Amino acid sequence: MLCHTCLVSPITDAIDQVAATVRRGGAGTEKPWAGAEVIICERAPRTSNSGDWRPDPRYVETNFVGELSWMFNRLAEIFRNDRGYGGWKEEFFGRLGNVTTKYQSAVKDASLLRVLEAVLHEAYAMAEEIDDYGSIETLPITSGNAILDDYIGLSDLSAYLSAEETQEYLRKKGFS
Repeated sequence: MLCHTCLVSPITDAIDQVAATVRRGGAGTEKPWAGAEVIICERAPRTSNSGDWRPDPRYVETNFVGELSWMFNRLAEIFRNDRGYGGWKEEFFGRLGNVTTKYQSAVKDASLLRVLEAVLHEAYAMAEEIDDYGSIETLPITSGNAILDDYIGLSDLSAYLSAEETQEYLRKKGFS
């Protein structure tokens, strides 16, 4: 929820700090992220590896495994204290993974900075959802590791808003 003494929510303020770090070239690297049914890797396995009733995780393929994992960890630190986190963390990280995949599909040879900016843009969108509605929208019942975001724009799953729109959004937030 929005702070009564300011116009920016604490979550948005914390994302701003991560964005500033990224823009200064300060993104770190961490071991590959594996959490909330999302795995960041260079290449996903070709075959199912669960071997039982559990669905496979959502694999996010990228050349920036360490840096993207760093970003996921920073965003986890920011969002995990929200009272609804346990109910929507799979949607949250699934959306971050989806935007990474969509961006890299839409923007061939995307730079590390641009990939991280696309992820930040999605994090800001989810922070706005929390501020406006109190939570991130999710499917009431799910199976097979599906999330609501998987069904948005189903006609073109490779669609990404656009690199230009991400840049414009971040420019309006004061990042140039």
